[in-house]
Amino acid sequence: MLLTSMVSAQKMGLVHYGQIDSNGLKGPLGPDFNAYMTFNTNESYYVVAKDSLEKGKTFKTRYYSADGSRGISLRGEMTTRYGRQVYRSLTKDSTYWNQWDGLYVAEKLPKINWELMNETKLFGKITARKANGTYRGREYTAWYTMDIPLPFGPWKLHGLPGLILEAYDQDKEIYIYFKSITYPLESNIEISQVKRPDYHPQSWKSLEDFKKRLDRMYEHRKNSSILIAERMGTNVPERQIKREVFIESFDE
Repeated sequence: MLLTSMVSAQKMGLVHYGQIDSNGLKGPLGPDFNAYMTFNTNESYYVVAKDSLEKGKTFKTRYYSADGSRGISLRGEMTTRYGRQVYRSLTKDSTYWNQWDGLYVAEKLPKINWELMNETKLFGKITARKANGTYRGREYTAWYTMDIPLPFGPWKLHGLPGLILEAYDQDKEIYIYFKSITYPLESNIEISQVKRPDYHPQSWKSLEDFKKRLDRMYEHRKNSSILIAERMGTNVPERQIKREVFIESFDE
């Protein structure tokens, strides 16, 4: 681990994280992915669930809550060639990201209203401070370090006065934990924009397009549950709230 306390123009850094996605399980009980983020003073690039990061790791297809009352089934490949990516540009005030196959979104940098707390904790020799904020249907805790006073963080979390080392929502259904950091790097490393296969359209969807797709998926899941219950002669399951289905639910 290499860390300095001052940031100068175009110094670059690399952070390694782990990310556990556990929608509806009320705890960090889902698949555990490797992730990393590269950054400089103007931009950052985060990627998770990428083939090369897992090096042949085999994931389970079914995950359960701690008491066994809830479960999630995951179909298909858990990782992809390029992974799930988030690229941020401060100079463009924009975020570019991808989710699922063929969905590439461009939007303005969303504002997260963080509440800065007095609590601190150590990550190795790095002191981090606590902040709480609400983002797209979930309440998050983030731990950030003022040793690197840049507003970047893992996934889509950003906007604090220091680099975010760890973050999780109120149930730890999205749980991103710190592994290591190298800053400044001795040599330059790519800060990529979002990559996609050549055969995909090179255009960008809007945030509204993404919301509409979530709504369609949510209604399809609800209707499928009703049909299965009717076919089996069982009670219709209680309707899940969107936060139990998606990381970003946009629930108020």
